[in-house]
Amino acid sequence: MKGKFFTGLSFFCFMLSFLIIGFDFFDFLYDKGIFTPLIIGVLGIISAFLGIKGNIRMILILFNSFFSIVFLYALLIGIFGFQQP
Repeated sequence: MKGKFFTGLSFFCFMLSFLIIGFDFFDFLYDKGIFTPLIIGVLGIISAFLGIKGNIRMILILFNSFFSIVFLYALLIGIFGFQQP
């Protein structure tokens, strides 16, 4: 039962990350903090590790890791890339 819950939580985090990147739908998450999408991605990775074993686990870990890396890259560009000389 716990495995299904964590798999569902990981899938929810994946869909939330997808909507943040793809549609810029959740602007209020950015209002809460710049690290919120990164925290959602890490939460998705951790819950995928605790979820149901098999191909679903590997796919969720892969996709959540991909979105976490994209958010980290965008975060580093935003922090260090746009500094005034």
